[in-house]
Amino acid sequence: MSSLNASLSIATQSLLAQEDNLAVTNNNIANVNTVGYSRESVSLSEASPTDEDGVSIGNGVTINGITSVQDELLTLRIQQQTSTQSSADAQVNALTQIQTLFPSTGTSLSSSFSSFFTSLSALSSNPTSTANRQTVLSSAQTLVNQFNSISAGLSSPASSLNTSVKTDVAQINKLASQAASLNQQLVQAQASGQDSGTVTDQLNAVELQLSGLTNLTVTHTSDGDSLSIGSGTPIVLGSKSYALSTTNNSSGDLQVLDSGGANITSTISGGDLGGTIQVRDTDLPSLSSSLDTLANQFATAFNAAQAGGYNQNGTAGTALFSGITSTVAGSAASIKLATTDPTAIAASSDTATGGNGNVANLTALQNTVLPSGQSATTTASNLIYQIGNLTSTATAESTATKLSLTSLNNEQSSVSGVSIDEESANLIRYQQAYEAAAKVVTTIASLFDTTINMISGS
Repeated sequence: MSSLNASLSIATQSLLAQEDNLAVTNNNIANVNTVGYSRESVSLSEASPTDEDGVSIGNGVTINGITSVQDELLTLRIQQQTSTQSSADAQVNALTQIQTLFPSTGTSLSSSFSSFFTSLSALSSNPTSTANRQTVLSSAQTLVNQFNSISAGLSSPASSLNTSVKTDVAQINKLASQAASLNQQLVQAQASGQDSGTVTDQLNAVELQLSGLTNLTVTHTSDGDSLSIGSGTPIVLGSKSYALSTTNNSSGDLQVLDSGGANITSTISGGDLGGTIQVRDTDLPSLSSSLDTLANQFATAFNAAQAGGYNQNGTAGTALFSGITSTVAGSAASIKLATTDPTAIAASSDTATGGNGNVANLTALQNTVLPSGQSATTTASNLIYQIGNLTSTATAESTATKLSLTSLNNEQSSVSGVSIDEESANLIRYQQAYEAAAKVVTTIASLFDTTINMISGS
């Protein structure tokens, strides 16, 4: 009887195992089109055998639980690539708007320089012409306007970028709170032996969204997933989340603070937040610095050339550009035309009225190397190249990462996605296994009846 009882127990466990297999397969089929769903499988292992009279006899199957079929390495790579692409996209969106300030055709800083020096060349042929002198002043004013306009244009994106920083930080805090709650549910489900696949999928989805916002590091622990950003700033530890905050610096730019109030802005990279900070704190200041340096050095050099000549009234030339100080920062915004008097242009090299000897010194500044190491016209052209290169690099990275993500998602789908053909085949396999186990139960029940009848008959 003990052998029949053992066999019945093995058969019953087999029935339960196949029931779980059928239920999980049914759930997989039901979620074949559910975004983010990872197919599940029943984890089974052989039960420890029993040793009887030196003979090892199997004890059937043990149900360990239900697990999601996932590749953690693939998930990590997808998170990393998502972070990279979101950062590149944020940079492209911001830089594309900034690029309009540096057109390669039409009215631009480069074309304004060209027009200014062309007007000076025309003045050389007829230095007493009031019309020619007025054209020089008009061209100079256009150049000044370009500096002022571009400087203002480089300042305006900071406001929208700061808004993006604030929005991203709020979203990170919201998702971190959700992750902490899911960690708690995951630990409870695993402790009670319940299916944790749904919670795991939800946690992965939250982590993927966080990766789209910043550089996320995920560490699996017994208390769930620990999440950190930047250079290791924790935002989730077990069931507890740690909120970030923002504050303005002296320039009015939003800074990101950790839960303890430490400034972590410079450590953040990747994701929309990292890309936004990259443009605001690195790309924009670099462009502004180049523009200010050009305005300051060109105006200083031109004013010096003016001082070396004489105006139409025979007196020493005075500055054509004002608003320039020894402090380079802000020069593009502050540069102005110092005079509206056409006679003030120091075209002559001596006090003689109508001379043009100093025009050559003025026009030479078109190609004269400034302290920055390049001429004014070359620097103006390089500004167009600088913003174009930044935009092109970010666009190329976005495109390349998008292709990589597509490949990784396809690979993940082949691992974690639901295949109707595979699940249909599993249904048949588990059905047959269930029927076989049921047949064993029926056979053992029949043997029990026979044995009981034999005992009753005796």
